[in-house]
Amino acid sequence: MSSRFTNLPLILLAITITGHAQNITITTKQGFQLKADYFEPLNAENKAVLLLHQCNSNRTMYEEIGNELRLRGMHALSLDFRGFGDSTNESFDRKNLRKLPQKERRAAFKAIREYWPQDVQQAYNFLREKIGKKGHIGVIGASCGGKQAKIIAEKNPIKAINFFSSAMTNGENGSKYYKENFSQIPTLFISAEQDATYKFTQEGFTLNDNKNSKFISYKGNKHGYPLLTQDQHLAPTIAEWFDQNLIN
Repeated sequence: MSSRFTNLPLILLAITITGHAQNITITTKQGFQLKADYFEPLNAENKAVLLLHQCNSNRTMYEEIGNELRLRGMHALSLDFRGFGDSTNESFDRKNLRKLPQKERRAAFKAIREYWPQDVQQAYNFLREKIGKKGHIGVIGASCGGKQAKIIAEKNPIKAINFFSSAMTNGENGSKYYKENFSQIPTLFISAEQDATYKFTQEGFTLNDNKNSKFISYKGNKHGYPLLTQDQHLAPTIAEWFDQNLIN
């Protein structure tokens, strides 16, 4: 059974409950429907985590992490980026892009990505409404989701970040930018040694000055969510780290 809400600015919400997560529809001001899984804690605290997937996956990659966060009293929201998962329509669908010639495909994908920051902001607003102005929000960005995690942290008071197989320094200018803007935020870095993100993930950890930051590395070349299968303790480790760092 679904119901509709209009209590948040610029969005409409439709909610159904499946398993541990509520299936949320966030309708943008322009009418596009973003799909997300909302994990509501039984004993809610003023903590929340926004979950941003990698570009070869969708919001379902965070099912285990979302439930671990919920069990620890934190709100969690896993968003399908526009064009991915169930956040699609005729104009925005990653599957349709594969049929285009390479040049057109790149241009179309770039056009879709331009909507992501505003879509992610609305997901952030949903969590902010849940926990109030004094609550603390963290964000996980896997692979390409790491860039969106960076953008949302630039514009909002993000309390803790997890860069999950996501390179956030990438060269001298990137390192300088990271040092100036993110080095004080408690950050959890995760990467496999043979993954392309490893060098810059390790560098981000070196540049980070917060005593609560942590670097988890793995052997092999798994990228993002396959690491959750490789290490059954990773999801609870991530959730526990956020629980400890989403504090004053």
